Amino acid sequence: MKKITIVLIVAIAASLGLAAMPAFPAERTVTFPDGVSILGGSDITLVARESSFPVVVNNSQGNPVRVIVHLVSTSPKLIVEETTDWLIIEPGSTVNAQFPVSAIGSGDVVMVAWLTSISGVEIGPKVPIKLTVNPDVEAWAIGLFFGLVAMLTVVGFIRTSRKTRTS
Repeated sequence: MKKITIVLIVAIAASLGLAAMPAFPAERTVTFPDGVSILGGSDITLVARESSFPVVVNNSQGNPVRVIVHLVSTSPKLIVEETTDWLIIEPGSTVNAQFPVSAIGSGDVVMVAWLTSISGVEIGPKVPIKLTVNPDVEAWAIGLFFGLVAMLTVVGFIRTSRKTRTS
């Protein structure tokens, strides 16, 4: 009975101690002066099953910065293989972070990109990037091209055989 009482006292003390600890903020946001930001662009169309997706990051500060670029897909139609990319951006320059992606289905997808510092502090707002995924276009285009080449080859053989008969 003594052991159970001691365990209960220790558990209650630990629980009270943890309850008194301050909670970490859910989200910390820091904006660098003069800005390090993701540049939003126009809508993108992806016509391949696998590709490299660019996220453009600009540094308009007077010193180099190290950031982590994050990218997630809001739809199961597109899978981001690696969701983070570490960059060192020189002053007054723009760098592309490249993310390998795989298309599973067709349709409209919104990708969300954001920056964090090396210590994990979020820099600026999250940026939505609109994307239209149509991976079957590539297969149709290749099939159409080979069909056209085959048709031209057949027409060429027919013309050649007719010319040799008349000669």
